[in-house]
Amino acid sequence: MIRVQRAAEPADFDTKVRQKGKAALQELIGSAEAPRRRGPRRAKVAERVENIPSEALPPFWTEALPELRAAYRDICAYLGMYIDPATGLATVDHFKPKSNHQALAYEWSNFRLASHQINTNKDSHEDVLDPFEIQDGWFVIDLGTFKVEPAEGLDDGLRAAVIATRDRLGLNSPTFCASRARYHDLYHGLRTDPDDPEEPLPLAWIRRYCPFVAHELRRQDRLRPADRESSG
Repeated sequence: MIRVQRAAEPADFDTKVRQKGKAALQELIGSAEAPRRRGPRRAKVAERVENIPSEALPPFWTEALPELRAAYRDICAYLGMYIDPATGLATVDHFKPKSNHQALAYEWSNFRLASHQINTNKDSHEDVLDPFEIQDGWFVIDLGTFKVEPAEGLDDGLRAAVIATRDRLGLNSPTFCASRARYHDLYHGLRTDPDDPEEPLPLAWIRRYCPFVAHELRRQDRLRPADRESSG
């Protein structure tokens, strides 16, 4: 993981997601203040918003998925890796789980773009560090195994939090490690498949599609000589 810069809320988010979500929350607690709308009123399922079961929440957050993907350029907030629209499945992760924080279910500030597998692994757990709040360098990649490890020198509490996040999200699954290795090899021109390009791919390409690996190549001084010279 590397730090993710928070994107501004889209101009139409309030109308398209937040207001519809707030109205639904009011209906689901049977509030007389719920705005009128077309169609049958949602049945009351709880006395308080905090007690609404997550499965009862209308998934209006999916309306924001195209804007979330565009804002974060299809990069998973936790993997630091591209989610291919053709073969991957990008999802809206509620950083504060909607099962425990129903009032945040329709808030842009609570959304993170995540691959389906990462979102599944995270589920409703709250022991994961926020990609908007972490610092670059807390999570590092072993460029021999391509596993994610806590950086050296972290205090005991932070080290434990990094490890808990890594393990909860499954960042060291064989699939994810293999993907990091492939980005590394494509950059260094190490062909593992006949269809691989004969020339190394440029650093800008790696930055675009796997910024976590690009960050680690630079931090660990594993850039190609020309890239080291151009970066000063």
